[in-house]
Amino acid sequence: MATLPMVAQATGDPAPLIKVDTNLIYAMVVLAMVQAILILSLAGILRTMGGPGGWIARFMNKGGRPMSVLALFLLTATSANAQAFKGDGNTLSNYQLFWILVAVNVFLFILILVQLDLVRRLTRLSTEPGDARRAVAVESGPTWIDRLWHKLSNRVPAEQEEDILMHHEYDGIRELDNVLPPWWLWLFYGTIAWSVMYLVNVHVIDLWPDPGTEYSMEMEQAAVDIAAYQATLTSIVDENTVQLTANEDVLAKGRELFTQFCTPCHGKDAAGSESSVGPNLTDAFWLHGGGVRNIFKTIKYGVPEKGMISWKAQLQPAEISALANYIISLEGTGPATQKAPQGDRWSEEAAPADSSAVPVDTTGTLERAVAQAAS
Repeated sequence: MATLPMVAQATGDPAPLIKVDTNLIYAMVVLAMVQAILILSLAGILRTMGGPGGWIARFMNKGGRPMSVLALFLLTATSANAQAFKGDGNTLSNYQLFWILVAVNVFLFILILVQLDLVRRLTRLSTEPGDARRAVAVESGPTWIDRLWHKLSNRVPAEQEEDILMHHEYDGIRELDNVLPPWWLWLFYGTIAWSVMYLVNVHVIDLWPDPGTEYSMEMEQAAVDIAAYQATLTSIVDENTVQLTANEDVLAKGRELFTQFCTPCHGKDAAGSESSVGPNLTDAFWLHGGGVRNIFKTIKYGVPEKGMISWKAQLQPAEISALANYIISLEGTGPATQKAPQGDRWSEEAAPADSSAVPVDTTGTLERAVAQAAS
């Protein structure tokens, strides 16, 4: 038995039946749109023919077909939308998309054929003499909307309002003793049923969590979701969110950036020399704070008064993070010719809780404190 290549199983990718490119995909999409427009036009024609004259009803009585089948085609006013197939890696190839569009176009074409057949039959019926040309009388009466509204409101007809007229009056105004609307009553009964269900499930059998427990569960889940989301934001990092890492790929990227941008001032080994402009980056002494956050901030904003430019316009946040982590990995690797220590010794254990926070302007606070002391 022959097996089509597009459904072949096994050991390798099957050879495609045809070569599919982007232009062919666009052509199939355009064809589907044209067919959808034609379906809309035919649907309008069928609605017109099935208007007050009742030709469609007459045709259905003559042919003995269920009205629901015809209504399906008369109400077709939009094109079919194929759900995208997600294969390996959640990707959709042009070849797979092509066959999906083929199926959509075939479905639309069949729908057009059915509509054309209905137009042909209705046209033939409309040209018949005698009773066939006579409109089917439509019995007068309340519409389904009127009947639905009556069931929801349970209002007494205007001609029967005398029966429910209350005998007392206020300033010449008399009231009707209408019953409560069924929709309101069922809504009220629903709240009672829900309260009983809630009480039993939450406070009796403990099937549902109480509000406090539910809040704690949602906060825990939110923390997990936030962490998962932040893990995807590899390029969105700042001095407050940067993390210390020993990932070899990150350090390799940092080494590449250091070689490209930092060696003129800090030397190839980052240890500097007595004649170098930049300080030694391999010891435990730092002029502007150590740790990954402080180093990130120094690289990002620079120290213009000391010749250190801001790199935030030239490096991406992820690149600054890689560079800061690489610099930290160099501690203790300086040679004997390294530059003398500068700044203060840095220790992660002795560091403040947020050593990278931007200094706060406390001028106003200091002035208020002085004023209070003077008073």
